[in-house]
Amino acid sequence: MKGGSFPEASVFFSALSADFTTAVLQIFFPIYGFFSVIPIDKSVKYIIIYKRSKTRGCFFMVSLSDIAKEVKFNVSVVSRALSENPDKHAVVKAETRELIQRTAMRMGYQPNRQASFNGRKRCATIYCFLPENADRLTADLMYGIVRAAGEENFPLKFYRGGSESDLSGFLLRMIDGIDHSGVITYPPFALTGSCAEMLRKYHEKRNTILLLNTPTNTRKGRVDAEFRAIPQVNIDEAYGGMLAAVHLLKQGCREFRYSYLEPMPYKSRIDGFRMALKRAGFTAEELRTPEDYRELANSTVRTGIYADRDVHAFNMLIHLARVGITPGDRVLLVGNDDKQQSKYSLPRLSTVHQPTMEEGMLAVRKLIRMIFGGKEKTELVRPYLVVRESSGGGPDDEIIYGFPETTESKDGKLPQELI
Repeated sequence: MKGGSFPEASVFFSALSADFTTAVLQIFFPIYGFFSVIPIDKSVKYIIIYKRSKTRGCFFMVSLSDIAKEVKFNVSVVSRALSENPDKHAVVKAETRELIQRTAMRMGYQPNRQASFNGRKRCATIYCFLPENADRLTADLMYGIVRAAGEENFPLKFYRGGSESDLSGFLLRMIDGIDHSGVITYPPFALTGSCAEMLRKYHEKRNTILLLNTPTNTRKGRVDAEFRAIPQVNIDEAYGGMLAAVHLLKQGCREFRYSYLEPMPYKSRIDGFRMALKRAGFTAEELRTPEDYRELANSTVRTGIYADRDVHAFNMLIHLARVGITPGDRVLLVGNDDKQQSKYSLPRLSTVHQPTMEEGMLAVRKLIRMIFGGKEKTELVRPYLVVRESSGGGPDDEIIYGFPETTESKDGKLPQELI
């Protein structure tokens, strides 16, 4: 064991601006502990982030020999105990395997992933193609991906794009490439047959691609039939709408409105909201025109409003103010996404939090199991509600309802419990 010798790079970021580079380092330095920035040219930099040892203040790589000395077993036994694909003819006792795995974790062992992939004539690196959005949702998603990949010592490389042609070009280069082991990506919003065909071809040829947020990133707002064979991790948007409805009911609302922006990729959010109200014996009307806002101002009934995304809720705050309404008393407002601005609007916005960090971690773990030959199903990650002033919370409140958990997907249909 040699102090100061660096393990294989855990993360690669490419084509980063200076500001984004700084943000990445601020986010990931506490996790990985060491980084080096290598300038390639004026426009491209690679940031190589190394894993910090859990047991020492320096940077080093724990070897199988180090673990073998600690547990007093042969190196071959340690190797079999830590293998993802152990030899069926060389079984390690369960108690021995548990001891070795526990010791490896305590010592901060990270397997040399590239060495294990040399026999496959392929790199261990996972490629991630993400949208160009610069917001909390994307940052949390990247954080979750990096955290889970770092735990398993898989290198990452991030690509960012904003169009179907970007993704098609990316997949065209990747489909026969030996420089990666798998791909995590979004389908583009304006999806056409050619890009869908590329996604299907990659899946059929390599079976190591995982899609994110497919219903809300295709035109129909649901999982298209051609994607159902490809494993996915999606946010349970209908459940988020249900959480908003249940909260407004508990706050004593007896009339309900909803509003959305066109186009409508988040239809399932509104569906979940209306379905939960229907189960309680209520209906919801759309809030859209100036006349709708004036009618709301003249009402005396406690009314709950649900906006399909925070950016729309912020616009609604302006329209409500024009008719003399400040949400939080007779009129309550809930958004969806938990954007950064929701904490600082006036009043502070209650909203459905999109757990993209948990989504990113789950996506990496599923993809790694696929890389090693496992079969994975599509899963939904449930969001949770953050209650602030706009729906009756106090000035400093951030009350959490619900927790991020996963359920098996029903091919884009609403969860059975909401029907």
